[in-house]
Amino acid sequence: LIEALPSDISEEINAQNLVEFHTHVVNFPKPLRNTYIVNRIRKALEFFYIRQNNPEVAQMISSQSEVDANKVGSSYTIVKVFLWAIPIMGFIGTVLGIGQAIGGFGDVLKVGDAGGTDAIVGALTPVLGSMGVAFDTTLLALVFSILLSFPASALQGAEEDLVTNVDEYCIDNLLK
Repeated sequence: LIEALPSDISEEINAQNLVEFHTHVVNFPKPLRNTYIVNRIRKALEFFYIRQNNPEVAQMISSQSEVDANKVGSSYTIVKVFLWAIPIMGFIGTVLGIGQAIGGFGDVLKVGDAGGTDAIVGALTPVLGSMGVAFDTTLLALVFSILLSFPASALQGAEEDLVTNVDEYCIDNLLK
């Protein structure tokens, strides 16, 4: 869409037209200059200017592909930590709720010594409520974690596909 390697300059890149191609790429608007494809083409043209060797440019493009793939992977580190932390927070809530419920059993035992079943049921109601909240906390955290994992994985997959498309474009158009 951006015509990074315009055919009106030439059908092939060589030492005579290299500066024109480089000038074309460098003059893209700033938001486009920082994209994977424009950055990779610019670096390849600059490397070709220095080395004048296609196999070495191909190796450099391959290395840059690995760098870009690592950038994509590392950019999701905080998202992955967040997705890991959600269920942990749910389990912490469960432990707190169960601890609160166990603390309430003391009241049940005191009532059990002095009263009938109605008194025991009345004392158990808040204990069971605490247990319910505890398990609901874990359930909610696990559901949120699952729901957030799908869009995060889809977005990461789309970025990985973008890097692959840049690889294909560079192989099909730049290296030729």
